[in-house]
Amino acid sequence: VLIQSLPSRIETKAGAICLRSLQMPKQSHFYHAALWVSMSVLANVAFSFNISVPIHTLFRSCNVIASVLLGYVLFGQHYSVKQLVCVFFITVGIFLGSVGDAKQFSGCPNCDSPGVSTAAVSDEGFMRWSIGIALLIFVQMLQGFLGHTQAVLYKRHANCGTKSELAEEFLFTSHLVSFFPFIFLWDDVMSAGRLALESAPLSSSLPIPTQFLFFLANNLCQLVCIKGVFRLSAHFSPLTVNITLSVRKFLSVVVSIIWFGNAWTNLH
Repeated sequence: VLIQSLPSRIETKAGAICLRSLQMPKQSHFYHAALWVSMSVLANVAFSFNISVPIHTLFRSCNVIASVLLGYVLFGQHYSVKQLVCVFFITVGIFLGSVGDAKQFSGCPNCDSPGVSTAAVSDEGFMRWSIGIALLIFVQMLQGFLGHTQAVLYKRHANCGTKSELAEEFLFTSHLVSFFPFIFLWDDVMSAGRLALESAPLSSSLPIPTQFLFFLANNLCQLVCIKGVFRLSAHFSPLTVNITLSVRKFLSVVVSIIWFGNAWTNLH
């Protein structure tokens, strides 16, 4: 995403190549980038707490709840009865899906191992899962706050450029700042990279590691997705953006279940 954004940020002055000056104040960019990077990093950390891909995606799709709650409490927004009914049904769906996912810890996959207590394994797994759920709830509140903050910043700096130009600027600075947290996660990044390169080849005729191809495909999809999200947030209200993202993430859940075989039972 950052590489794709570079051409629009480079200009030539007096025969020298340099970065184009930011149209919005640096303080606004720092504020936005801090929120966006914190949300992105914490959302990925949640995977280490027994959170499955469908539940992760399901929770990320319920940011409409946080958006409405924070919009009403902190940003003076008002919503119609239809909008509130929509939020209610999404809340019920998230609750039922989460209850179904929690029930997976009622069993004990390691019961045959000597010295392993069924209750201890289940309790430990459930506790980690609960921490992951709490982390996802915090991420949703952070994402809801970010959405309203973006709307405020676009309105405040409307005279600095077109909405599309401001969206591209936010996209560039946010991804530039996102490199800094990886300084502390470098060992994890390198370990994941080695595992991807050591994965089984796609086929004998195309000896490219499967996980490496998934990595490339994920980056291309992220490029299209994140550019669309930033453009969408520049032109529409936070609630409209979040409802659109909820539909997109619902399709992600379907793909993760059908194509990648992630668990989704009657309990969910």
